[in-house]
Amino acid sequence: MQSATISFDASTFEIWGSLLNGRALGLDAARLCLTGQLGQAIKRYQVTTLWLTAGLFHLMVDNHLDDLRSVRQLLAGGDVLSVPHVQRVLAELKDTRLINGYGPTENTTFTCCHTITGAAGFNGSVPIGRPISNTSVYILDPLNEPRARGSSGRTLYRR
Repeated sequence: MQSATISFDASTFEIWGSLLNGRALGLDAARLCLTGQLGQAIKRYQVTTLWLTAGLFHLMVDNHLDDLRSVRQLLAGGDVLSVPHVQRVLAELKDTRLINGYGPTENTTFTCCHTITGAAGFNGSVPIGRPISNTSVYILDPLNEPRARGSSGRTLYRR
């Protein structure tokens, strides 16, 4: 379903992801600015793949989790995902594949992906995953020096 404004980079994923894979694209003439309207559209179109910003993901999980039951692949990101919200989705939406899509500010749509299969690997935060194809990701320390794999720090992306 295309819920992002056409000027938002996520719309490229929403539009071309479905059409280039021979799927239908749900469009709603009324702007889906309220989570309830979004939830109704998800159910009406029987949306199976959905991209939500982290903030919208958190709101949908808090207020309209049942509206996400048709979704088989849920990508969320653009900011840090809340561990409790992720844990709730994992516990209650068993048929949904949850993916953290991270890095949209640095590169269009997202730079890293992590399919979340369980909260056991969380060390206080949801992993951002591995770089998408043709992309390199470097984790840097405060002096912009590369950090070891698995370390925390600031990210640098290159295409």
